[in-house]
Amino acid sequence: MSYIKVADVRTYNRWYPIKVVNETLERIGDAVFRTVNRPLVDGDMDGEILDDVKAYVDGAEEVVTSVDPEKGEVTLSTPPPPSSLVTATYYWHPVGDGEISLAIKTAEAAIEAATGMRFSQHLRRERIKLYSGSDVVLSHPVISVEGVRVIGGSGVVDASPSYEVIDHEHGVVRLRGYVAGSVSSPWYLPAVYEVEVVYQAGYPTVPDSVKQACVLMASYWLLLRAAGQLVYGEDYGYGVSAGFKTEELEGRIKLLRSELDRILEALPKRVERG
Repeated sequence: MSYIKVADVRTYNRWYPIKVVNETLERIGDAVFRTVNRPLVDGDMDGEILDDVKAYVDGAEEVVTSVDPEKGEVTLSTPPPPSSLVTATYYWHPVGDGEISLAIKTAEAAIEAATGMRFSQHLRRERIKLYSGSDVVLSHPVISVEGVRVIGGSGVVDASPSYEVIDHEHGVVRLRGYVAGSVSSPWYLPAVYEVEVVYQAGYPTVPDSVKQACVLMASYWLLLRAAGQLVYGEDYGYGVSAGFKTEELEGRIKLLRSELDRILEALPKRVERG
């Protein structure tokens, strides 16, 4: 599960898809044609690109069976006659959906490494030594607990102890009937318990601060790449802002870096246990 979508990065940077209407395609195979502009992108930003490409053979719409966004290749269901005029209406942008998706995945991995946490809901199993008290502090926020076991030196002491989650945000589960550190006869040694907890960890919905950090980081890396490899003009003739001029990139990158550092510092961090 991604924390954000390609549309979030496009909207934040105003990298809106550029629409091309009735462009004559180059034939490169019996039923395969190539667009002038590429990469092709998801025009309505619904996560599917195939429905955004419309092809026409001599003015009649033809079924598009597949699209290669990076190559700008469109495959039709039926090879048209060599003399046919094949046109298409599609969307494109210099920053492709695949490039943005990769930046998002990289940003998510970096955020999880920096915080020690996965913010989407996921199943975890933890075993924790309890030396005092009854509170088990888990490493991630708790959405729900699926099972708790108390384990001793010779095996499971209690397969279904009573418990309650007293702090979901900080992952605190309180056992009932067990107090580590207490002493009893005949040895009067402090009681130590090993507690195994299986739980749904993370957040029911990804925190807004995490989404914002992901958008900023993905945008930052995409702009660094743009600065190193490409220069995007402000306007491609369709009245749509496609990127930044050379002189804008440096200031934009510095601003993103500053904002990113600030929000990363404020993100929730993994619970540290002594």
